[in-house]
Amino acid sequence: MSPMTKTISFRRRLFLYYFGIFLLFTVLILGFQYHREKAIRISALNSRLSDMAQLVDNYIRANSLNETGNYRLTDSIFNLIPVPDLRVTVIAIDGKVLYDSSVDDWSLMENHLTRPEVGKSLYSPYGTAVRHSESTGKDYYYLSRYFNTHYVRLAEEYNINITGFLKRERIFLVFMTIVFAGIWALLAAVTRRMGKSITMIRDFAARMRRGEGNDPSIIFPKNEIGETGKEIVRIYNNLARNTSELSLQKEKLFRHLHVLNEGVAFFSADRQVELSNSHFMVFLNALTGEHTLKPEGFIDHPLFSGIRTFLDSNQHNPSGKHDNSSTELRMERGGRHFAVRCILFNDNSFEIVITDITRTEQNKAMRQQMTSNIAHELKTPIASVRGYIETLIVNRDLDEEKRNHFLEKALGQSTRLTDLINDIVTLNKLDETGSNFPFEEVDITAVVKEVRDNLMTDLNRRQMTMDISIDEGVKVTGNRSLIVSVIQNLLENAISYAGENVTVTVRSLPGEPGYRTFSFADNGIGIPEEHQERIFERFYRIDDGRSRKSGGTGLGLAIVKNAILLHKGEISVRNRPGGGAEFIFSLPA
Repeated sequence: MSPMTKTISFRRRLFLYYFGIFLLFTVLILGFQYHREKAIRISALNSRLSDMAQLVDNYIRANSLNETGNYRLTDSIFNLIPVPDLRVTVIAIDGKVLYDSSVDDWSLMENHLTRPEVGKSLYSPYGTAVRHSESTGKDYYYLSRYFNTHYVRLAEEYNINITGFLKRERIFLVFMTIVFAGIWALLAAVTRRMGKSITMIRDFAARMRRGEGNDPSIIFPKNEIGETGKEIVRIYNNLARNTSELSLQKEKLFRHLHVLNEGVAFFSADRQVELSNSHFMVFLNALTGEHTLKPEGFIDHPLFSGIRTFLDSNQHNPSGKHDNSSTELRMERGGRHFAVRCILFNDNSFEIVITDITRTEQNKAMRQQMTSNIAHELKTPIASVRGYIETLIVNRDLDEEKRNHFLEKALGQSTRLTDLINDIVTLNKLDETGSNFPFEEVDITAVVKEVRDNLMTDLNRRQMTMDISIDEGVKVTGNRSLIVSVIQNLLENAISYAGENVTVTVRSLPGEPGYRTFSFADNGIGIPEEHQERIFERFYRIDDGRSRKSGGTGLGLAIVKNAILLHKGEISVRNRPGGGAEFIFSLPA
């Protein structure tokens, strides 16, 4: 024991100990509230700026500014946006500034394609960034959205700080101050009253340990006092632990409700909403095609007549028992499938759960289509091989040249059949094994060069060249065989469909943290826009006759997409402004 500890009485040390714990607890609460408030504000800021960006894009399109080039008309948008000091910038897809509300002559402004928020918005719903302005000495919050023909970037002063939190939570702070003072006074009183007894118990224990025995002159509390104190402490600890666990479970349930992928809402017996999460409103709007801020009254919508009939029949049963406790509706809107389930409780309150079952329905349809496509794709090469063999058997006197011709045809069809089966096996492995593929560090540059060398004969035949603009030693994390398959299928696709005398370019792009983004592009004939959304589907072909003639299985790009998704990456396709197709994909770093 240090000299400092000896100079402080046990009562005071006990007081300081509990006081310190409560002080730490208070600081943690305040810190949690501050960070929670900050996160809420940033989320609201993103939502608000994103909506404003959409409003600007709607104005541009409504007034055909992309066609007229008279972007100065965008100044009128500030009559619709009641936000002072908001900066609006319209940027072309090549980074040229088309309009800036804070600059008179934006033609002198530098290219904005390198702005981080602009780069992020190309691969995400929106991109954000915070930068400091040397001219104003303030921080500004930037949000950019990509709208196919241009970017819309908004900026306003970034002022997410503790000051706003303190103003907003003034009542909470006053309450915590009162509690703090009350706890301080309570601790002082308790420690003052208990310190002497506890000290006597400690001294008695010390005397017993030293074998000195009890001092008759000391008024020593009865043994029941010590046992009572222990029980009180034990009961208090159990109560605090149970209270903490209950509070934690409540917090978990509340958080879980709001991160569910299902839309959930709880209603009272008189059909008033008690609690709902954000997904409920999103799914409700998707089903009804309407934009509402409150879920009240949705039961009166014609779409939910089945649920209304169910509630009318079972909610106020005189017997107090429900013949049916739940019902479910299946709905389809705009290509999305939903299951709407109503669960009735004994107190006549009920729960509505809206589940997006689009993926389930799509998988079901895909399996059916896959089975049909496999049967169709296998039928053609098998029939061809059989035909060639039958011809050879029937015409045994064919000359050697014709016999070799039929044998080569049969071999080609069997090779196509083998490639088709291998691609089907690869897709099945991706669907079934998933994360069971081993991951490692992969040199992406080495992979691209390896694939290029393997297909060099085909490249030369098509008079194609390949430009690799990736730094040496760039590593990604993933399954090497799948990454090789991605690059090989993309290159084979370019060889088959891009045309002759084409240059294929592979380069790095700026991307999200933790990922590396790459561009795989050619300057060939490109891909018609009406086909771009479907080229990753299994067995989908733009030109079925040309695809079969080239020997493609119709599964290459499907393998590419599934392999990228397995790596938690993203892939998209678009036509380049100068001609040709460009695939943009990301892999974990």
